[in-house]
Amino acid sequence: MPRRMLGTAAALVLLLSGALAAASPWGSLKKIYFYEASGNLGEVRRNLERLDAEGLPPNDKIELMRKLAELGDRSYLKNDDALAEAFYRKALSISPQDSWPLYNKLEKISRRRGGVIWRFANVARQFAQVTRSFPASLLLLGGFFSALMFSGLLLFFLVAVALTIRYFKLAAHDFILEGRSRFNMLKLLLLLLLVLWPLLVTGGWALYPFLLCGLLWGYLNHDERVNVKRIQVLLLLLALLYSIGQYLEKSMLSPGFQAVQQLYSGQLFPAETYGRFDNEMKVMQAYAYYHHDQPDAALDVLLETGSAYGTPLKYNLLGDIHFERGNIPQSIQYYRQSLSLDDRNPLTLKNFTVALLKNNDPDLFLFYSKNYPQISRFKDKVSVLQKDRLPEKILWRRLLNYSWQKFHFWHFLEVTAGEFLRFPVLLAILVMLTYISLLKKFFPGLGQSIFCSKCGKIIRKMSIEQAQSHALCEECYQLFLIKDPIFLEAKLLKEREIARQFRLKNSLLLSVCLVVPGFILNFRDKGRVFAPLFLLWSVVAGLFLVNTLNFKGVFGAVPMFLNIIGLAAIVLYLAVTAYSLKGNPDGF
Repeated sequence: MPRRMLGTAAALVLLLSGALAAASPWGSLKKIYFYEASGNLGEVRRNLERLDAEGLPPNDKIELMRKLAELGDRSYLKNDDALAEAFYRKALSISPQDSWPLYNKLEKISRRRGGVIWRFANVARQFAQVTRSFPASLLLLGGFFSALMFSGLLLFFLVAVALTIRYFKLAAHDFILEGRSRFNMLKLLLLLLLVLWPLLVTGGWALYPFLLCGLLWGYLNHDERVNVKRIQVLLLLLALLYSIGQYLEKSMLSPGFQAVQQLYSGQLFPAETYGRFDNEMKVMQAYAYYHHDQPDAALDVLLETGSAYGTPLKYNLLGDIHFERGNIPQSIQYYRQSLSLDDRNPLTLKNFTVALLKNNDPDLFLFYSKNYPQISRFKDKVSVLQKDRLPEKILWRRLLNYSWQKFHFWHFLEVTAGEFLRFPVLLAILVMLTYISLLKKFFPGLGQSIFCSKCGKIIRKMSIEQAQSHALCEECYQLFLIKDPIFLEAKLLKEREIARQFRLKNSLLLSVCLVVPGFILNFRDKGRVFAPLFLLWSVVAGLFLVNTLNFKGVFGAVPMFLNIIGLAAIVLYLAVTAYSLKGNPDGF
């Protein structure tokens, strides 16, 4: 009994404290907690609807959003889906860019109610919020650059593997034997050195696609050479894009940008520190002081920027400070100066409306409504100053500018060129060209052999020319081209042996196609088709895998549109595999 009375007394105290501050969102939140604990869900909904967080600073909005999300989770666990959805939607309206994971929870509610497919309106809204959030959109951009670069490298690796499977036996035969029947051990050791030196010198595999293509160049047909050249041009372009991504990463890790991010998040620096900031960073620091309820310190920082420096952000903050001091005419003038630079800023227009209403001069309001008709629409919708975070375009601009206020082109070129040269694509292409020129000069016998088109036996090109240009070994020529009934039984045995070898090879290639869609196209003279199809699939699959891991690790949630990208990767996989098997003897 005493415990129950104590609990009731505590609830009454909580209710009274909430009633005293009912006008504030925190007071409404306290009442929500009380009525939620007492089971009065009707009052919970009414107070939730009345909760208005427009006048809160950004960090307070984030804190309020998190508390509402926690209340939504509690309702969800109690199977009260309607109330949970109400909490989640209110949290989304307070701080959309920080609460985008709540759309995933709304989707779970939809599933529990019997929904089968995604609500694409929520997917689109979540995508918009993710792309407007600087950390999330930066993560997406980094994942995009990485997926592009490593998809291109993977494509070239696979093309090189296919060419090696097709031609390396020929190259080894010509390199070691040079048309003679005597095995040359010295040539074998030299071949091994030409193939294995990257592992001894660099310790990596990055050079191997280029090295193998250079070694096998004399055996490639025209289409295969064109395909290899196109992939290398693509790799150079992707390496350039990746270098730009590395520039952004270096900029993000620079001390200057770290300071910009700290200012953006609301960190306060002492006067001796922010005195060294540029004017834009000083305005950011002033906002931080203002949002920490230190308007006098914010005004001091703004005065340090000088009267010659004027931006909408500076004038907006001056208007807010003078409004809270009760100097309404002065705040109106500052909002006017801000609108003269940006007359479409909704936050400025709303606060300008609040100041004009507070001024209580209908004629002045009518006068300004002719120039700014939007304030008439805001007249009945706003009653307090709107406080929001700084625009994220400041972060993007500072990131591109390497934390400086202005873009330094030569610094951008220096960093990007350095990252481009550090990525070994250009060096690897030079290695390939060196192999092509030197092997052609010192080993002219390379490229002189081909496979028999029937049994796969290695034969010399000279013997083919003497045999009326048929790509057949002597045995197959006698069996399949000379119409002699004496060889009929031998021909049947040979055909069975060739069919058995073909089925084994085809089965291996089909099994590889289950992992690498379309890989068999490289062995059907469709390498130029394989390259774009596999690149498209690998980019889509890479975007899904890389970003899913990144978002799960950083935010603990994966945006729903990434799941749609994953489904697109599965559809592409099936389409490419079906296309590669079309017309195949063991396919369909």
